[in-house]
Amino acid sequence: MSLRDKRVMIVDDDETYIETLAYNLRRHGFEAVAFNRGMEALSRLDASEPCLIILDWMLPDVPGPEVCKLIRERSREIPILMLTGRSAPTDVATGLSAGADDYLAKPFSPIEFMARVQALLRRSQREETGKNKLEVGSLILDQDARRVTWKGAVVELSPKEFTLLKVLMQNPDKTLTTEVLLNKVWGADFNGDVKTVAVHMRWLRQKLEEDPKNPKLLETVHRSGYRLNSTI
Repeated sequence: MSLRDKRVMIVDDDETYIETLAYNLRRHGFEAVAFNRGMEALSRLDASEPCLIILDWMLPDVPGPEVCKLIRERSREIPILMLTGRSAPTDVATGLSAGADDYLAKPFSPIEFMARVQALLRRSQREETGKNKLEVGSLILDQDARRVTWKGAVVELSPKEFTLLKVLMQNPDKTLTTEVLLNKVWGADFNGDVKTVAVHMRWLRQKLEEDPKNPKLLETVHRSGYRLNSTI
């Protein structure tokens, strides 16, 4: 295993958090490199070669979401976990739309922190192996073949239905807001009706749910968004 596979970059100006995160990472066999400012971290990105980036929202020079966007312009592969004291759906949507793969609201426990880190790295490693298949229970999405099977049967989906399902499968059991889904599926420049998400969810349910009016796989989370249930 190379150094890059075990090196985590921490971008935070709170020394207490840096020390705590670094300590927990080292306990699990990782190397931690820390930066107090977003632009400094960005300038050292190539030299550091991290397997994961822990990025705080509140930085003294550039806000975390802006740093995240700049990182994504250079690398789509490195998973980013954003730390934030903001937990409103609009703030979460901003962070994810900027390119973060996951977010964690402060304060959090070391156990939850390491669970998120390891989950992101497992997902990243699966993608790096070239296995472009997503599997959640009996639902399989083959990105190369552009094919979806549900309980062994092929399901015909439109391009947008396919992409919407892919985003949900990449985040099983996690509630994604309408804003996040719009950005990830239709793009940040989308100016159409936000109801398009609900419409496409209805079409997906008609193809995947036994009873589309009482969905078990593609759940609606009241006033929050949508979630793919991995237990079905």
